[in-house]
Amino acid sequence: MQVIHPQGMYNGLPPENVFIALDDLGIELGVGYVIYQYQPHLDPECPLNLYFTMDCQPSARYVLFGALLARARQLRDANPNVGARAYTAVSPLDEAAQAFYRHNGLTLDSAEEMVGLQMPVGDGRIPMSCTVAAIPLNTQEEQRALLQRLQQHDIQYVDGLYLNNLQHLPHFLALGLYRNTDLIGEIILAGEGDACELVTVYIVPGSRRQGMGRALVHRCMAIMAAEGVTRVTCRTMTRSTPMRRLLTSFGAVTLGVNTLFPSIRLDNRL
Repeated sequence: MQVIHPQGMYNGLPPENVFIALDDLGIELGVGYVIYQYQPHLDPECPLNLYFTMDCQPSARYVLFGALLARARQLRDANPNVGARAYTAVSPLDEAAQAFYRHNGLTLDSAEEMVGLQMPVGDGRIPMSCTVAAIPLNTQEEQRALLQRLQQHDIQYVDGLYLNNLQHLPHFLALGLYRNTDLIGEIILAGEGDACELVTVYIVPGSRRQGMGRALVHRCMAIMAAEGVTRVTCRTMTRSTPMRRLLTSFGAVTLGVNTLFPSIRLDNRL
């Protein structure tokens, strides 16, 4: 068995980050790749996250996994002074995959959870010198501008199609938090009936740990309550300390686990 790189780009990825497993006859047994992610807003303690995935025959799992982990370490070495991890995603129901990664030294203490939030009382107090206003999304340029701002804060899962789908739901709210004239945070909530999801929220680094995020979430939930919403949920990464801290202030209760993220640290930082 051998592992090779593709001749050129593979689904937008450089060939050196993609690995193809072949048997002795040159028949493809599977493929895997690594994606470099620098996400200081998501996890300040471990901002460098190297996501890998593989789709292969059982006979190729170990050789592909070894090649992917080795490449992840090479990518880590380009920025050795920050916390780093390699991770992948598995279903909570896939016990075989979980056992494979545990056997190879990965931990399964990171996950994406769905949590339920308690509806707050009152309209929510906006900090002094701050205001909230609807984010303009009437044109494609305004929508692209929002997506770009989200991406700058490590929010990659909201793309144009997803945003468009959210905008067509009965409940949709996209608000910006301004300090004087500076945009310091944004939030999106959407849903239907009496249920709504907090899709995403961020506060710029210089304005964090000042109650800004809590004030923004509180105001949005109050607006949704006026529209008949009684249940608000949110998807959250268990390793995102800032988000977990924010949601805990709204009495977050875990409703279920959507995805497990087997991971392994790639540095000596504890």
